[in-house]
Amino acid sequence: MSDLESGSWVPLVDFSVKKGISLSTLRRYIKANKVLWKLVEGRNLVLDDGSISAPRGHAEKDLVEKIDQQDLLIKLQMMEEELRSAHEEIAELQTLVAFYEEKWSKESNSFSNSPSSPSPSLSPFPEQD
Repeated sequence: MSDLESGSWVPLVDFSVKKGISLSTLRRYIKANKVLWKLVEGRNLVLDDGSISAPRGHAEKDLVEKIDQQDLLIKLQMMEEELRSAHEEIAELQTLVAFYEEKWSKESNSFSNSPSSPSPSLSPFPEQD
């Protein structure tokens, strides 16, 4: 079986990230002939045939990262819902402000047309006796 059939050729950085080893360690492996490598168009590639596995704890780190991502997604969804709710509340308040502005404008116009009437109250709430 040829090298290509038993694995794939990947760049050094991709291999080091996937396996959880540093680039300097990977280069030491290359110098010690622990991994097969080749130079293609100026790029060093290593054969990922499964002969090198991730160090202990690498799988746990991936699991923790996945859990953190899930927590972040849940928080994001909650914040999006809060934002939607805030937008709805803002729209309702803008409608209310527009209503009172229109009401106040009509009342102030009706008072300004009659010269003997007292000045209108600026409060949108009726005065209580």
